[in-house]
Amino acid sequence: MNKMLTVTRREYLSRVKTKGFIFGTILTPLFLVTMMVLPQALLFLKSDKSKQIAVIDQTGVIMDSLIVALDEKNEAGQRLYNFIKREAPPEEIEALKNALSAQIGKGELDGYIFIPASIYEDGRADYCAKSVTNFRENGRIAGAVSRAVKENRIQQSGLNSEEVRQLTRRVNLRTIRIVEGGKEEEDRGRTRMLVWILVAFIYFAVLYYGQMVMRSVIEEKSSRVIESVISSIKPFQLMAGKIFGVGAVGLTQYSIWALVFGLLSFNSGRLAGLFSSRFSNAAQFTMPTVAPETLVFFLVFFVSGYFLFAALYAGLGAMVNSDEEAQHLVFPLVMLVIIPFLCTFFIIGSPNSRLSIILSLIPFFAPITMFARLAVQMPPVWQVAVCLVLLVATILGVIWVVGRIYRVGVLMYGKRPSLPELIKWIRYA
Repeated sequence: MNKMLTVTRREYLSRVKTKGFIFGTILTPLFLVTMMVLPQALLFLKSDKSKQIAVIDQTGVIMDSLIVALDEKNEAGQRLYNFIKREAPPEEIEALKNALSAQIGKGELDGYIFIPASIYEDGRADYCAKSVTNFRENGRIAGAVSRAVKENRIQQSGLNSEEVRQLTRRVNLRTIRIVEGGKEEEDRGRTRMLVWILVAFIYFAVLYYGQMVMRSVIEEKSSRVIESVISSIKPFQLMAGKIFGVGAVGLTQYSIWALVFGLLSFNSGRLAGLFSSRFSNAAQFTMPTVAPETLVFFLVFFVSGYFLFAALYAGLGAMVNSDEEAQHLVFPLVMLVIIPFLCTFFIIGSPNSRLSIILSLIPFFAPITMFARLAVQMPPVWQVAVCLVLLVATILGVIWVVGRIYRVGVLMYGKRPSLPELIKWIRYA
């Protein structure tokens, strides 16, 4: 036991003291927060430049409503869109379009809108510009044209536009989750977001830290250090020490990240308000909070998933002689993680379907699939119990098999073992 703890301590300290660990621990939360906040921040930034947009309005009435609908101003109080009316007989419309396109190419115009006389029937209009990849701006213009056409349709029908607006007012549907005890809490998609964050943590932890164990075994084996080490410690103790040491590194890193995101969760509304008063929902913005039972299940499946795949990666490392050789064999292990991760799309939407139940009871998938079900909606207790029993039994079985492979493999060099040879290792080790 003391020798195993010595290996665990060495594996742990040799990694947490590296610059890669320190920078990765600091930069990863910054990167994730930036990825969540920056797109929204940029989305709400308004351009200081007023855009010059020509309008060819064959109806003769839409443009006036369009000016009212797009009455937004920049920081200087200037209109964001200055509309310039352009007219031409029907037979000269194409020539006018070509002339406007030439002006856009020279930078004299930012774009033009073509509103045909048939817009009331087919609901089609054109917006032409040098760049049409700003989906927010495209949506703003499309919405304004649509509202203008709707207003004029109502006026032509002789109805009162305000009464029609009240009758067709949009209904906002709140999604309310019924939690244990019959309590209700508004969801707003936070559950889905939370599940994806935690599932992604398990996914990347299994892949990253599992491969870290494999590389550690390969490094010692290729440098022949293993030959001197194995004389003073049993192979199984060495393997267990590596798994526990790297696992402790992962728990340390994830604990720091959990603390950071916990602090952000408590102060998310205040942080969002710092960006700009133009965030209309800054005060209502909240990061998803983790229920205590969800956190417990996360730790259970995080640890069990890590031990299961770390043992598999350790066995793989003992079978090969280099990283290049390992890459040819690692694909099946990676697929055992990718498949349940992709299935999470379906499981979140249908946590109690037959397929979700089956996927959550497969031991190699369970760390991701069963946790996704638990985080969305608590399944029957018997299913959780069966899942955990199968998972623990599989972990013990894998450790027993891999331990025997590891005992022989760490001292074998040269040709990679075939399947019959692996079976011999397991039987006679």
